[in-house]
Amino acid sequence: MITGVLFLTAGYGIRAEPFSLYRPKCLLPWQENTVLGSLALQLTQLKPEIVACNASRCPELIRREMKKYWNGRFELLFEERPLGTAGTLARNAELIQGNWIICNTDFCMDIPLDALVKTYSEKDTGWTVLTGKMPEYGSYRALEFEGEKRHYTGISVISGEVASAAAEEQISGGVFSDLRRAAYKKGISLSQCFTCNRWLDLGETELFRKHTLEKGSYIHPSAVVEDGAVLQGFYYVGAGCIIRNGGFVRNSVLLEGSEVGAGCQVEGRVFSGHFCRGK
Repeated sequence: MITGVLFLTAGYGIRAEPFSLYRPKCLLPWQENTVLGSLALQLTQLKPEIVACNASRCPELIRREMKKYWNGRFELLFEERPLGTAGTLARNAELIQGNWIICNTDFCMDIPLDALVKTYSEKDTGWTVLTGKMPEYGSYRALEFEGEKRHYTGISVISGEVASAAAEEQISGGVFSDLRRAAYKKGISLSQCFTCNRWLDLGETELFRKHTLEKGSYIHPSAVVEDGAVLQGFYYVGAGCIIRNGGFVRNSVLLEGSEVGAGCQVEGRVFSGHFCRGK
């Protein structure tokens, strides 16, 4: 039923992790993989005919990452500057035929795939969004369904007619304003699939501190951090690392499966994980 999956990876990254200024934030580490990998492992279970990614930064990194999780037909849609969701759909309307899942890549969650696809099929509106409760943090524009304010999680199922509407109207603006109006002209309306599954936005710095560092890797596993090194801020010490005596570890540093020298200072908001203190 699902013809294709489009991962929206174009963007400029976030300051929560320095490398993301130069690489898409979808390549930030998450659990055993990356954010993109986590989403791809879920959505490719639908066995689509095509998987595509738009990309503006580090397109070859995006290609290589996706190839780890998908061996079928893949399209890399390069954008010199990010076009926005509506602009991407408009430019690639010829590709986006049939039923497609459109997925942002700046969040993490367990996606209720069966419920989402079932809702799209049963409601037959041509456009179904996955929604949740409004987060208690951050500033998010709400979508309203039957008098209830809902949060858009970043995943939609659309018919190719939505992309056609974007192309015909040459839309590059808001998805739930300009594009929604254009789709309505073609008989397409918005329906929702509501979920209570936990959702994490990687753009929220405080949540990034609290959650994303759980399985990231800024210092590669098995590395040795030399005497006197100072790790302060958004660092993650990978499994099996050794921080020698005299090191200084402070604030939002997660140590997992690592050994910290007896003379190393560990202070502030350090997420302890599973590490041992050396002799």
